[in-house]
Amino acid sequence: MNIEKLSPDKLRVTLESAELDRYDLDYISISNESPGTQRMLKDILLAAFSSVGFSTKGSRLFIEVLPGKNEGCVLYLTKVEETHSGAGGDAPAPRRAKTSHGGYLLACHTLEDLIGAVGRFTEYPDIPLHRSALYSLNGEYHLAFSPVRFGLDHARMRALLAELSEYGQAEEATPLREAVLAEHGSTIQQDRAVEQFIRYFQ
Repeated sequence: MNIEKLSPDKLRVTLESAELDRYDLDYISISNESPGTQRMLKDILLAAFSSVGFSTKGSRLFIEVLPGKNEGCVLYLTKVEETHSGAGGDAPAPRRAKTSHGGYLLACHTLEDLIGAVGRFTEYPDIPLHRSALYSLNGEYHLAFSPVRFGLDHARMRALLAELSEYGQAEEATPLREAVLAEHGSTIQQDRAVEQFIRYFQ
């Protein structure tokens, strides 16, 4: 575990796959509802306080999760707002950790690559999509999609991402990245983009 204090309010934590294994996690399965994630965050925050003096007392956390090297991950922990103490000086409200991941972006250079990638989704009917949208920016096609998290088979999800990577660059999405696409690019299909492309091109 490598902990870096980027600012008084922000940490970068790099975890190797063996460290994730101790909590029965990989970067895809990290979520606020996971007991393994809660144990991991508790250990990270204790270590961060001990090593760099990072305290979350009275603060809420925004947590970004990105894939790291060799199946590890990188966490960005940011204190985003102060909470007020309760009546009579009680302890502050509990922290609420939010993870930004849950969706992915696939960037393809050509329409042919995009159509080929969309065709791969038909091979994974066990991975239903919560949403998907398609954007165009700087001559590339950007497919944003989010699988239904409940009951998600993480091994199957990794296999799908590996196949999609044959057609373009697949990576973890963040709200900021998709907001940049929506603001500076052209929206081709706002919702159910994968289903629409399968209907017309497969």
